Amino acid sequence: MWCGISELDIIGLLFINGTVTGERYLNLLQEFVGPHISEMFGDDGEIYFQQDGAPPHYHRDVRTHLDAAFLDTWIGRRDAIEYPALSPDLTPMDFFLWGYLKDKVYHTKPRTIDALKMEIECGNIPNDLFRDVCESLVKADPQGRL
Repeated sequence: MWCGISELDIIGLLFINGTVTGERYLNLLQEFVGPHISEMFGDDGEIYFQQDGAPPHYHRDVRTHLDAAFLDTWIGRRDAIEYPALSPDLTPMDFFLWGYLKDKVYHTKPRTIDALKMEIECGNIPNDLFRDVCESLVKADPQGRL
C-alpha cells in the first residue's frame, strides 16, 4: 500500500500487488504522485517531499526524478536533504497515519484482502488533523528546517 499525506489531504491510497521495485516506484511517482501534487499545490507551491530510506526510494532513477521534480526540497537517502539514518518514525505516515488506519482496521478485523481494502477509508480523517500532523513535524525541528 502507498499513501502520502499533506497538510491539505491524503494523496492517494494505492494498493500495489507484488514487490515494489525502484522502477515500479518511479512509475508511481511519475504517473500518480506528481500529477496529484501538482493538482493540490499547483506548479508554484513550494513543498517538501519526504520519504524514508526504503530501497525503492533510493533507486538511482528515482533520485534523479526527485532532483528534477522537487529541486532541493525532497528528503531521502543520499541527496537533497539527507534522511537521518535509523529514523523510521520521522514521517507523518509513520508517526500518525499507519497507526490511525490500523486502529480502524483492527476494530472490525477483516478476514480477506478485499475486506481489508474496504475498511481503509482515508477520506474519513478530518482535514484539520492533516494540518496538525504536518505542523507538528515542523515544530519538532527547533531550527524550522522542515
